[in-house]
Amino acid sequence: MRSRGPLLLWVILTAVVLALAGASVLAERPAEAAWQPSKPVEFVIQTSPGGGSDVYARFWIGIIDKYKLSPVPVVPVNMPGGAGAVALAHLHSKKGDPHFISPTLNSVITTPLLQKIPVMYLSEDLTPIVKMMMDPFLLVVNPEQFKSVEQFLAACRQQSLTAAGTGSKQEDEIQIFAMQNAFKCQPFRYVPHKGGGDVAKAVAGKHADFNVNQPSEMLPHYPQRLIPILSFQKERPKEFPEATTHWEKGINSQWAALLDLETGLHQMRGVIGAPDMPKDAVTWYEDMFRKVWETPEWQEFMKKGAMQPVFMRSEEYRKFLVRFENNHVKVMRDVIGWKLRDDLRPR
Repeated sequence: MRSRGPLLLWVILTAVVLALAGASVLAERPAEAAWQPSKPVEFVIQTSPGGGSDVYARFWIGIIDKYKLSPVPVVPVNMPGGAGAVALAHLHSKKGDPHFISPTLNSVITTPLLQKIPVMYLSEDLTPIVKMMMDPFLLVVNPEQFKSVEQFLAACRQQSLTAAGTGSKQEDEIQIFAMQNAFKCQPFRYVPHKGGGDVAKAVAGKHADFNVNQPSEMLPHYPQRLIPILSFQKERPKEFPEATTHWEKGINSQWAALLDLETGLHQMRGVIGAPDMPKDAVTWYEDMFRKVWETPEWQEFMKKGAMQPVFMRSEEYRKFLVRFENNHVKVMRDVIGWKLRDDLRPR
């Protein structure tokens, strides 16, 4: 019995040490153990295939698949319509379900300010997850029609040019309205299309004179049928050095300030989720998309597209959206004079 006593004590002590070690390991990995998707994640895309949101969402999904960042498939689902209203209403209907997410663009800000849909303010009525970058606006034309911004300005001051856009009273029409006033052009004719891909095709095919678009939507036709002749930021994008800036041209009126990437209504790209998404699910998505953001593929994509690399987690992104929403209300209602929804909640 005496010889077994020390052995029994050693066994007991070893069991205690192992149990404590196991508890320590579990404590170090709460995010992994807390939540992960249990069914395919639906990535609801507001635009038709080829649009900016479609391009980004599918690119992110490709990275997620390549690096096996999700235990379940992330499935792209295109729901164009109503300048994003259809997709936003669908996302809102999935309250509390963390298996429904959506890419963001400026129309998810402008559409709820104009239409009576269940979403009014993105920052309050849905779940901000991450901001992935800022996407610059470029003035894009067909090189067979215009080869420089000087040619464009001369033409727009003599005649009414046709602009292709992604939806009436959306982000690009705001930019186009500001251009019209800053450049002292004749009133533009604005023709809405289903998405950024269709917009690019309209200008490439000479069905419209110009558009205000993002690099990703222009690139399939660049440089043979589409070129950027003006960039709305203070410095020329390194990837498109031919795109002069309105600052270089001395177009710095009060309207021009609305055009600028740093101060104006630039295009922001991120990810949102259904309302009331559980906090641990938000954390899981934050971590997954941070890994996506850090991959060489995404870094190269942002560089090639002349984008500004920015990453924000949920709470920081929510605070950004509050400022961004308030800025849109001011510009759309108080500067341009558009009538917003009559039940708009004060901020």
